[in-house]
Amino acid sequence: MNSRRVEKVVILGGGAEGWMTAAHLGQALGGTVDITVLESPGDRPAPGAEGFATLPHFHRCFFDLLGVREEEWMRACGATFRTATRFVNWRTEGPGSSDPRALPGGGEDHFYHSTGLLPDCEGLPLSQYWLLRTREGRTTEPFDYACFREPPLMDARLAPRWLDGRVATRYAWHVDGALLTRYLRTLTLRTPGVRVVQGTFAGADRGGGDRGGADRGGEGLVTALRTAEGDVLEGDLFLDCSGPAAALLGGALGEPFEGLSDELLCDRAVVARLPHDETAGVVDPYTSVAALPSGWAWKTPLRPGFTAGHAHHSALTSEEEAAAELAGLWGIDAARARFETVGLRVGRLRRAWVGNTVAVGRAAGSLGPLQPTDSHFLLAALHRLVTHFPGRDPDPVLAEHYNREAAELFAQSRDFVQAHLAFAPRADTPFWRAAKRRELPEGLRHKAAAYRAGLPVNPAAADEAAYYGASGRPEAELRGVWTDGQYYSVLTGLGAEPERPLPALAHQMRQAAAADEVFTSVKRQQRILLETLPTAYEYLRQLHGA
Repeated sequence: MNSRRVEKVVILGGGAEGWMTAAHLGQALGGTVDITVLESPGDRPAPGAEGFATLPHFHRCFFDLLGVREEEWMRACGATFRTATRFVNWRTEGPGSSDPRALPGGGEDHFYHSTGLLPDCEGLPLSQYWLLRTREGRTTEPFDYACFREPPLMDARLAPRWLDGRVATRYAWHVDGALLTRYLRTLTLRTPGVRVVQGTFAGADRGGGDRGGADRGGEGLVTALRTAEGDVLEGDLFLDCSGPAAALLGGALGEPFEGLSDELLCDRAVVARLPHDETAGVVDPYTSVAALPSGWAWKTPLRPGFTAGHAHHSALTSEEEAAAELAGLWGIDAARARFETVGLRVGRLRRAWVGNTVAVGRAAGSLGPLQPTDSHFLLAALHRLVTHFPGRDPDPVLAEHYNREAAELFAQSRDFVQAHLAFAPRADTPFWRAAKRRELPEGLRHKAAAYRAGLPVNPAAADEAAYYGASGRPEAELRGVWTDGQYYSVLTGLGAEPERPLPALAHQMRQAAAADEVFTSVKRQQRILLETLPTAYEYLRQLHGA
């Protein structure tokens, strides 16, 4: 047994991210470390206060490891389905509206970014053949409806599962952050070796060279966290799960923060909570994201109610203007609603791992709520932390690899989020004109050039494969599907099609004929699912009760 192995882990932050980290490490490390969570009273918001949007691998890579059934945690956490994100009015100019405006060339100004995977045909994503069919005049159907099964199901607000529990299509979830925190706190504290200390973080003690020397910043490693109440929490490894404040690594230890608020034009959000209209019998199985003159707004359905928010930049829009736009968009009674203003700390710490301290979740970085990148970053960090788990004498190579992988994932996700703003054609207000003046990062410039030339844009395939592999699923399960659909869904939805189909397709008649069969199969599956699936309301009523 290695006497220099980590024995004590201290986690700063008792919110959803802190308890997810404690639960994951406790299980993944087989109970070989003692875990202390420092929880402050403000770590647990009221139920319905915040929506936690996830990606499809959330259950497989988190709750599967804990041995918790999906139905159990969905009931406990007020979860609903997220089979897509529905974007409204990102191409047309005008005031905020939850109803799509008419496009000049016909059709409605809305599109879906589905959680489904893009089919493959003869080694190429189906997007390539859709573009060829479009340019040949063989179809006028939008990309999302032609290539994915999910958009018609979303229009009909159908669940992704049949009432007997069988899965019909790939999906993710909306989770109530407060209920998730409460559930994981109770679950994790049953694990031997896990304890919670309530208090207010007051600082960190740092030692000299007795524990393997100093970190690269020239100061000793952290030896303990101190609370205002007088507790001293000693440990070998310290995890900062304090959210955007990054109170330990960014605050007490002074790791620089590299902000992106100006590039992504959001540093603040006005948020409101809305009750369900129980008489309507309708629950959206998707996140709604609508473009507004001064930014964009989202609506997330949860079991206790809806959360809605308006993301904007404080230099361009006041809180009062944002609240009025949000109220008008979703029909909120502004006189009776309770609006809250929250800061959006968009960007990342220069390093997420320094010495024996690692920032996890939003403490390490965030790109805001336009896409569910926060849950993506958190799960990736937990998987990466386990595979890079250090000894008591930190190896700088582990930290460097961890930081490099975290930076690469953040850059890929930043490119995708920025593409929404950069390629939206509207330029009718200062916000949207500012979005066009931002210089694109190098990675996005390369992706845009490849996309215009007809090449597949597939930056997330390796990451998706890593998640499958991490959960014991063979990477072969990814064969026949493409994540190229992410960029195609957004860019074609914004009206930015490639300049030409991939030239090689002109020499592949057999493959083009095979693609016709795939398109026909997509239509057939859409019809079957439309006829057999229950509504999301019906399924969730059965799951959660009336």
